Amino acid sequence: MVKDIIIVSMASSDFLRNNANQHIVKNSKSKMMDREIVQATMAVIEALQERYPTLKFEWVKTMKLVDIIALLSRQYPEFASMFGEPQESSFISPDGGFLFATNRQGERRIVLVSEVKRQGTNDARQEEGLSVQAKGNAIERLGKNLIGVRAIFKNEGIIPFVIFGHGWDFREGSTILDRVLTMNEFFPLNKQFVSKDFLPFEPVTMFFRYEPWTVKEMVEHLLSVAIRAIEYRFVD
Repeated sequence: MVKDIIIVSMASSDFLRNNANQHIVKNSKSKMMDREIVQATMAVIEALQERYPTLKFEWVKTMKLVDIIALLSRQYPEFASMFGEPQESSFISPDGGFLFATNRQGERRIVLVSEVKRQGTNDARQEEGLSVQAKGNAIERLGKNLIGVRAIFKNEGIIPFVIFGHGWDFREGSTILDRVLTMNEFFPLNKQFVSKDFLPFEPVTMFFRYEPWTVKEMVEHLLSVAIRAIEYRFVD
């Protein structure tokens, strides 16, 4: 697994590029997606550093559940005694990690979280003359991180969470897309949602389609969401 925290500056951009591929623990397809979402995130960091030279950016791969609960306990002390006590080692680890920005006044905020999921291989199986398999469960696995990220931003006016999905199960007309729609509280897919303009609903940015997402496409979407989050929280 990649080192948990990387402090980002223009001088460290080469280091980031060289270390973007370290957290590889899945199959070859997932490995490629992990590399690409991290590469896209590192490109976003460089663009943000150039756009906001007085901000310090920090990339964190994981967040422990105990730290999330501690955050919520500070924000909502009236509920602190009601939260459960997870194992110290339990964490959430979105594929693209968490990107923090800190201004000169010491304000530190998360401005980007990202995931990438692939689900469905029946197109390839049919080409090989193999039988059709039941649809996968990548979306169900995504649910845990989505709930965790929503909790992290519970006291914020934004949720800069971007999810990319591709594969046979996400082709146009697939009922699996309805599962994704449900997870987004029935708000539309392939549209950016950053500010919480629709409370009590809290939709996030979900891009889903059959074709794989390129690094360039991911950079464009991630950068747009991160800029909106920075402009919302602070511009130094």
